[in-house]
Amino acid sequence: MRKLVLLMILLHLGLFVSCQDVIEKKCIAACDQFVSCTQKVMKIELAPEAIKTGHTSCLNGCTTYNSEILQCFEQEPTSCQGFGECVIQIGTLE
Repeated sequence: MRKLVLLMILLHLGLFVSCQDVIEKKCIAACDQFVSCTQKVMKIELAPEAIKTGHTSCLNGCTTYNSEILQCFEQEPTSCQGFGECVIQIGTLE
């Protein structure tokens, strides 16, 4: 019985970790797009440290509000304007 409970716990943990990996990969793609769009829209070349900071902040937000941010990314994966407007709307709803 103990082995069955332990097995169930391990299976749940494995499923949780694999779901987190999928979300993390999607967030990384969305944040890459966000940083790229920031440079395009503002017509600037960000320093590597600014890119890293922006990407980290984006990932923190994405992992917290992943359903909203990823929904924006899925709706507008190649449009900087559409993706940016959607993300801004999320911020104004809180």
